[in-house]
Amino acid sequence: MTSTLSHNILGNIASALGFVLIAFGIWALGGAIYFAWGLFQDPNSISYFATYFFETTKISAHLENAAEGTAHLISWLVVTLLLLVLGKLGDWTITAGVRLLKVRDSHRQ
Repeated sequence: MTSTLSHNILGNIASALGFVLIAFGIWALGGAIYFAWGLFQDPNSISYFATYFFETTKISAHLENAAEGTAHLISWLVVTLLLLVLGKLGDWTITAGVRLLKVRDSHRQ
């Protein structure tokens, strides 16, 4: 009796955690898509990140003719990689959430 009760409680916690992971994964993927769409609509919006990146990394000390163009090019590469990482993290969290839900369903039967 107490074994099935504790099993049900742990199963419900696993299900709730699965739903939370799926929600965070969808949120991460949605954020990546929203930001990528914003860059598609206004490619010059990367200039804020490029300026911040240019100032914080002090890349001008390493390049003789460090212009804004170099910062923009590097910023596009960095932002693209960050969006890919965000998308992959969203995929991993959704996959983990679905696996938790599958475990819950397999123990029910």
